[in-house]
Amino acid sequence: MKKKINIRYKLLACILIFSAGTIAAQTGFFTPNPVHPLQIDAAKDNGTTPDAAKLSNDVIMTSDGKLGVGLLNPVTKVDVRSPDNKGLIGVGTNTQTPVAAGAGAIRYNSGGFLDYSDGEQWIALPLTAPTKALVNAYIDTGVSVPSGTSTIIKGWKEAFDAGNDFDTTNSIFTAPRDGFYLVSFSITLTSNSIARNSYIETAIESVLGSSGTGMATTIPKFITVNSYPAYQATIVSNFISGNCNAIFQLKAGNQIQFSVKQTTGSARNTVSDRTLNNFSISEL
Repeated sequence: MKKKINIRYKLLACILIFSAGTIAAQTGFFTPNPVHPLQIDAAKDNGTTPDAAKLSNDVIMTSDGKLGVGLLNPVTKVDVRSPDNKGLIGVGTNTQTPVAAGAGAIRYNSGGFLDYSDGEQWIALPLTAPTKALVNAYIDTGVSVPSGTSTIIKGWKEAFDAGNDFDTTNSIFTAPRDGFYLVSFSITLTSNSIARNSYIETAIESVLGSSGTGMATTIPKFITVNSYPAYQATIVSNFISGNCNAIFQLKAGNQIQFSVKQTTGSARNTVSDRTLNNFSISEL
């Protein structure tokens, strides 16, 4: 009887050892067919034939110590280049000394850039600043501006647009990023009779951006008004002009356009002189 019991224990021990060896060779969590020593299917969606989309939520460890997040064949010690194009690595702030962190360590600096350690000091990684928005445009033909109503000025021609941020079709500038923008706008209308107590109003205004981010976070509309002439004066004929300068605080997607309202009593065209009808936008 004792021999039979001993044999059973020996057989059980062999089975456990064999099983342990199998588990150690290739272990899968929530996936039936692991292909590496360790594979975790976080979404439990692999099934028997997982595709790239299903593997994008897997984590694997290869036999040579490479960690792959979202892919099965990492080629570096840590590889997160998954096919879903979400392979980002978040780097946080750090209070360690560069000596303690060691050469090659990278941290996020609260000033808005990355530092790396050479083993002795933290060194800011070189930054290439994005091209700042800079637009100059003009009008050198007659654009009609009716009397008594605010009119969006169109027909602009670009002299310069560093980031292609101004759309000449709808005459709207779109802010490429959050920041402050210096805007200057000038316009001159052809000579005609000027009714008493009339005026020209030039405006730079922000409109709802195409991305739905809303209007400027500071004053959304800047207006200047020139009156022509005083009430007691007789009716005269002359050119009328206006200009407006403002600094806008915009978020990415906010938009700027230009409008004019004149109350001289009749429609007027812009003069055919680009030096008198122009605007500029400069990102600060």
